[in-house]
Amino acid sequence: MSTKWVRLALALALLFTVAAPAHAGGDRWHQDAREPHSFSVYRVAERRVTLQQAIDTVQRATGGRVLDAKEVSGQYRIKVLTRNGEVRIVYVDAQTGEMH
Repeated sequence: MSTKWVRLALALALLFTVAAPAHAGGDRWHQDAREPHSFSVYRVAERRVTLQQAIDTVQRATGGRVLDAKEVSGQYRIKVLTRNGEVRIVYVDAQTGEMH
């Protein structure tokens, strides 16, 4: 088997392990009923964009310096100081990465 196919198989295996279904409950940790002593962070599967990725995107888009960043209701609230000296608040959707 060529290296290309091995890499493709590994990438697909990783994709299927990461794309676990999200639990609808309010707990951060979801206990697997089949493995009573194992836990997984299901919220990671709910998000496509990390806070750091959102920060990097806003910095590139504005050319500014990030002053503060936090998660608020499924989106990231990023306060940035623009090149013009203005402080702006940019929201980035944690699912799509869309800025508004």
